[in-house]
Amino acid sequence: MTIEIRAATRDDADGITDVQVASWRTGYAHVFPRSVLYADDFDASRRSFWSLWRFAPGHRVAVAVRRSDDADRVVGFASYGPERERARGFTGRGEVWAFYLHPDVWGTGLASALMEHTETRLRAEGFDAAVLWVLEDNPRARAFYEKFGWRLSGITADFDDYCEVKVPEVEYRKHLA
Repeated sequence: MTIEIRAATRDDADGITDVQVASWRTGYAHVFPRSVLYADDFDASRRSFWSLWRFAPGHRVAVAVRRSDDADRVVGFASYGPERERARGFTGRGEVWAFYLHPDVWGTGLASALMEHTETRLRAEGFDAAVLWVLEDNPRARAFYEKFGWRLSGITADFDDYCEVKVPEVEYRKHLA
């Protein structure tokens, strides 16, 4: 098995969706009710988003692809670019908008390689600092980010992007220079 990390293309949309849906259903099962994670439109709404492939200026997506003799498979992705406004105006920081790996590859070290790639790309685009948001009740991801040098900023918000359930999230920051 070989892993390649590269810029995503439209052809990766289904693989990205598969990773996002599987990681949500496994990683957030203790946060969101089954009625949300297994709703009829849960997979479909994400598949529609990724297949439309309409992103804001500067929005980048990298994928981790497991290469094998049978077929290549997207097993992780990172979405990143300029920090989203969140009513603060332009900050000049970058942001990791989404960072997911398929549960099949959790604990393999692939997350570190994907994060290194993401931070390198953010630096290459001129960002010397970045933020990311994570659900407050996501100890696995928070431990990974902290191990990777990300630190809590003290800013919190409610995550309610995909459903009517509001879940607290926290902001992490890191100097990339």
